[in-house]
Amino acid sequence: MGDAFRRLYPDFAVTSSPALPGAAESFAAVRRHSGQIIVITGKYEANAHRHLNHLGLVADTVVGWAWAEGKVAAMIAHATQVYVGDHPADMVAARAAHPTTAVGVLTGEHSEAELLDAGADVVLSDLSEFPAWLDDHRCAPRISVGLGGTDR
Repeated sequence: MGDAFRRLYPDFAVTSSPALPGAAESFAAVRRHSGQIIVITGKYEANAHRHLNHLGLVADTVVGWAWAEGKVAAMIAHATQVYVGDHPADMVAARAAHPTTAVGVLTGEHSEAELLDAGADVVLSDLSEFPAWLDDHRCAPRISVGLGGTDR
């Protein structure tokens, strides 16, 4: 079933998935700060690349099939300093990859309280708020962005 899902996914899931509001602007904000974009996602890595390519979003590195400890290991390996995600597990992973700043966004099914309880340093309504937050935060240049979702 997993192989069938991955075979069908490109034809049915990529072009039907729009970019989240503020995604392109968030990538541009990272670039303005001379940052690097490391997408760390639970998605099958080839599908993460397909989504990014379809949306015209360019990441420096993509790490797929990463969840929980896998996200922590990827953040540490890439020395990320900010991780953006919409799931409590993303916030837990960012906290475990200290000194990563955990930025929660309300683009998924989880509430602000859930993200804060899981360790978010800040919660944004959506990605459109991220560029201004980044300008104020003046963080160091290695930023990873959680693409969200899993399709193991």
